[in-house]
Amino acid sequence: MEKHAITFPPNTRAQLGEVLLQVSDDVLEAINNALKEYQISESKFTLLLLLFNTSTDQSLQPSEIANMLGIRRASVTKQLIWLEEQKLITRTICLEDQRMVNVKITEKGHQLLDCVLPHYWQACANLTQKLTEEEVVCLLKLLIKIN
Repeated sequence: MEKHAITFPPNTRAQLGEVLLQVSDDVLEAINNALKEYQISESKFTLLLLLFNTSTDQSLQPSEIANMLGIRRASVTKQLIWLEEQKLITRTICLEDQRMVNVKITEKGHQLLDCVLPHYWQACANLTQKLTEEEVVCLLKLLIKIN
């Protein structure tokens, strides 16, 4: 008879890791549902928010965005194309080095964030509605430590 791998977590740390994976899926689904009415995904919204938080006189390169978000450059490129088509960002070729592209948020991008952010923050807050304030503070400290 063939041996099979253990199908349940072998220890508490593995169980916690599995729960974190499940929670991350649920969190992503909840945030995407909250953003759905604005026709933007969590990943595109996060990219737009990153550009928003970049100083107004600075632009980012796609490779910098990929590094900051911890995703592949190809994924960033697809998101940038979509955001540019929606006129939420601009991509301009750098005059000094034409291999480089500068990415900036547009006024329309700012307006979208102004509209969406209150709903986004409420969706984030709703994720912890079953917790007491003390539990929220404790969990936040622990998750920051894990991250």
